[in-house]
Amino acid sequence: MAVWIVRGGRVGEYEELALSEGVVAVSFGFRKSIADFADRESLHVQAAEAQVSVYGANQLWRFANEIKIGETVVLPRKLTKTIAIGKVQGAYVYRTDLEDLCPHTLKVDWQVEDIPRVNFSQDLVNSMGGLATVFQVLAEDAESRLENVVEAHLKSEASPEEREPASDDDEIIGSPLTEQIEDRIVRHIRRTFGGKKLERLVASVLEASGYDVLETRPGPDLGADIVAGKGDLGFGVPRLCVQVKSGRRPVDRPAYQQLQGSIGTFGADHGLLVSMGGFKDTVRRENERSFFQIRLWGPYELVQRLLETYDDLPQDIRSEIPLQDRKVLIETEA
Repeated sequence: MAVWIVRGGRVGEYEELALSEGVVAVSFGFRKSIADFADRESLHVQAAEAQVSVYGANQLWRFANEIKIGETVVLPRKLTKTIAIGKVQGAYVYRTDLEDLCPHTLKVDWQVEDIPRVNFSQDLVNSMGGLATVFQVLAEDAESRLENVVEAHLKSEASPEEREPASDDDEIIGSPLTEQIEDRIVRHIRRTFGGKKLERLVASVLEASGYDVLETRPGPDLGADIVAGKGDLGFGVPRLCVQVKSGRRPVDRPAYQQLQGSIGTFGADHGLLVSMGGFKDTVRRENERSFFQIRLWGPYELVQRLLETYDDLPQDIRSEIPLQDRKVLIETEA
């Protein structure tokens, strides 16, 4: 069966609505049900009167008439740089309760909401990199391969064992240049920095940002891998309590709550939770209430901080992450 991309707005503004309502939804600023039009040509006439382009009207028609029950839909999430995947459960519905937001909907059973983008192989990412809001994924065997990624992701959440990442040799050639660069560096860090080594990388980034840093000893860490402070000898503020997770599973609430407790244990002002697997939506929602207490660094936030501080990082770190003009990871043969 077909696989479809349905984006959640130009800047991801409809992503949360889609996931919370159990739908995929589009707008294009058109406030009439597509079910009222007998053919594409009559839709074009009304769309033109509503100042909707032919390009937008064609996507609305495809959304309402070509996506079938049982087919797979993919929602690339701009806000979290993850992928949501689900199955269509119902026919097109124009929802008047969403008329001011995103009224054109299809009911979806979301199987997963937060698979990291870098877990997908080259041609799948390539096929998901189009600019349209609604389009069909044309990669070979896309449905079964996406199902395999979903299964591996769900298995990793249920098991302490980490799943294998997508091939580190894959080139991300279908997404914008910035995403290509970020994906390449994230894959490299995942491959090269694990456990205490990732803690060392995070500590180096903090040091390059002006912090005095102490990495805690291996073993039980009371919820902190790093403590850091600014000012003379690190006695100034802010004082940070840092937890670093190198695994590929998204971090859930227990780790977040442990860090909250550790802030008090270490007498810190704030916490920083770093996760190469990203974060569950439950963590991101809880963090909205703790915005002034804890910061979250997923893999892409870490890469951004690394790029900002790269020139001031220790030579051994820069040797293991060789960047050209602080932008492009230099590829070397294994």
